[in-house]
Amino acid sequence: MKKPPKKATLRTKAPVAAAKSVDADGPPTLVHVLSDSTGNLAKHMVAAFLTQFPAGTFGVRPWTFLQTEDRINHVLQTARREGGVIMHAMVMPGHKEIIRQFCQKNGIRCCDLTGAFVDFLMAACGKPATADLKALHEFSVDYSRRIDALDFTIKHDDGLGVERLREADVVLVGVSRTSKTPTCVYLAQLGYKAANVAIAIEATVPDELLEIKEKKIVGLVVDPWRLVEVRKTRSKGWNMGDTSYVDVEHVAEEVKWSKKLFAKQGWPVLDVTTTAVEETAARIVDLLKLPLPGHPRDAGQEMQKGEG
Repeated sequence: MKKPPKKATLRTKAPVAAAKSVDADGPPTLVHVLSDSTGNLAKHMVAAFLTQFPAGTFGVRPWTFLQTEDRINHVLQTARREGGVIMHAMVMPGHKEIIRQFCQKNGIRCCDLTGAFVDFLMAACGKPATADLKALHEFSVDYSRRIDALDFTIKHDDGLGVERLREADVVLVGVSRTSKTPTCVYLAQLGYKAANVAIAIEATVPDELLEIKEKKIVGLVVDPWRLVEVRKTRSKGWNMGDTSYVDVEHVAEEVKWSKKLFAKQGWPVLDVTTTAVEETAARIVDLLKLPLPGHPRDAGQEMQKGEG
């Protein structure tokens, strides 16, 4: 009788080496974040974890492109002298082991950010991971798509290229300073062609925008008081002086007018007053049921049906 396949289970805690205690009331604990590539994944993971602690609890020092034993050992010795803990997202098993042994020998807290997840996926598919550094940032179709999306977004920022709005995957609309541009850039980095159009009471809304019937437009709004604060910073940098641009009553009227426009056009609305760009982008993708970049637009809808 064949043995049943090994069940894939994900450990809730990554391996942590034996370590000295950390003084909770002392200075910020230094977190050395090691990576053998750009370090983006490790830095994002650590940044997300640290949001769950009071500000000032930790300090972060990233170390990137650690691809040789000499380089790794140099960083480990530096970390030992400076103190703190080590978190890493090394790809090569041999490099993981070097770090593990060093930290265990020197009593340094050490956490492998990716090992448990890779083990989980290997158990799930029954195939070994390749541990290929080049695969992390290869020039693939996906990479080219993200570059094209970013190029499109730059050429369709703040109302530019309105005649090609229909080619966008997402069109963001809102009055001035409602995080349209940074959100579009973030969406482009994910591979979505994102355009944005600024609207104002005093200006005519472009016909090219109003003529779009596909579900790809989202209206962004911000609390008027917060919007005034943001605009004051901008106007000060541009030496604009006091104008209706930063008058709270006028700004409140702008926001109210934009909401009426969105409702009239049937465009969904997101209040981004206290929302980070990353969350706003995720909500837009969910709101429009956008498929993964490169997949048919109805793929996202089919996925939603399957989940139901």
